[in-house]
Amino acid sequence: MKPLLRFFDVGAMLCFCVMMACILIEVVGRNLLHLPTTWAEESSRLFCVWTVFLGAASAWHRNSHIVIHVLSTRLKGRAKQGAQIMASVLTGIFLVSIWFGTLLIMKISYPSKTTALEISISYFYLGLFLGLSGMVIFHFNTLVGLIRKAPRERI
Repeated sequence: MKPLLRFFDVGAMLCFCVMMACILIEVVGRNLLHLPTTWAEESSRLFCVWTVFLGAASAWHRNSHIVIHVLSTRLKGRAKQGAQIMASVLTGIFLVSIWFGTLLIMKISYPSKTTALEISISYFYLGLFLGLSGMVIFHFNTLVGLIRKAPRERI
């Protein structure tokens, strides 16, 4: 998992740096040089999407997303583990559903091109697809660990 986590960490950082460079170029070009660029705003939006979703996968692995844990703090023992497993299974179903939806929207939006860069809109959704792929992998890795930790009942 470490190489995959490193991919998401480095990818999010690189996308963030490129996004900031595009914004800097646009601000300097428009306000100081009075030469607005047509591509910088669109590029910064693309890299913002990629930064968010690559970073979201990294945060998922670290369990850093916002969590409402009112129920899990009040439960103990098997009830707590059962609730955690159920919530994790439902979250996994949700993530996989979004993942498939992203594939569908990438296919539908492929012919559409952006105005300035003239690249397919699908490249915006590719960041979402990669981020969700990481989240799904990290989530199911955590789910397997949770199930392995659950006590077995003797028959």
